Amino acid sequence: MKPLLIGATGNIGQQTVKALVNEGIRPVAAVRDMERARQQLGPKIDYVFFDYYQPESYLPALQGIDRLFFIAPKGDLLPAVQGLLRAAHETGLQYIVFSSGRTTGGVEGKPLHQIEKTVQASDIPYTILRPGWFMQNFAGWLGEWIPAEGKLYIPAGDSKTAFIDVRDIGAVAAILLTESGHNGEIYELTSDEAIDHYEVARLIGKAAGREVTYVPMPPDDFIELMVEKGWPRSRAEHTAELYEWVRRGKEALISPDVENILRRRPIHFAEFVRDYRNKWK
Repeated sequence: MKPLLIGATGNIGQQTVKALVNEGIRPVAAVRDMERARQQLGPKIDYVFFDYYQPESYLPALQGIDRLFFIAPKGDLLPAVQGLLRAAHETGLQYIVFSSGRTTGGVEGKPLHQIEKTVQASDIPYTILRPGWFMQNFAGWLGEWIPAEGKLYIPAGDSKTAFIDVRDIGAVAAILLTESGHNGEIYELTSDEAIDHYEVARLIGKAAGREVTYVPMPPDDFIELMVEKGWPRSRAEHTAELYEWVRRGKEALISPDVENILRRRPIHFAEFVRDYRNKWK
């Protein structure tokens, strides 16, 4: 078994690598900067050059590979994925795990949904993952103003979200890459609890030993605030659009898929903040 991971240095990819290595499997990381990736991921995996924007890298990266995990590229998504899947056919790839997204993966016309349809039409056995909102976002871009301001600026209203820890996503992906019985499935990955962002702020504050306040914002005000704080307007607008689905309640729905696959309950938000509490001090 020789799985290739496109996106190995990302949030999900790193956890998938870790889970595979823990099972005694030596995956291959498809990366643009191999030296940087080695520093990040270590010596227990192999590396091959791959760049979505260099189609000539597809076939060499897939040589000798039987299983593929990939995330969507940035920019012009569909042509790159179509080219990747053509190369996968040429090399005899046996199985694909595509990490899509819960918010828009099932929404007709959205880029992730278009990729899902392309994977499904490829005639290569596949499984699609639709992870919910990452808990780890609060230790990164969603929580970047907590250390200085103690504020959580999010246009989520009073809605609840069934967050997912990326460590659970990586564990699920590793299982799919190493055992059979998941062909043709679409798995929605969430925790088994749904909480609102007031509770998110309370739990972060409790873990970090400081006061953290959730500031619910109208989408337009959120966009302007993020632009003032240095975000590109396109990023702020895209984020606000995603939160429209959160406010509608779509992200509050709990899926049993993580527990069914891992045969244990998913990580809870209180556990996540305990493990990442130094991020907010």
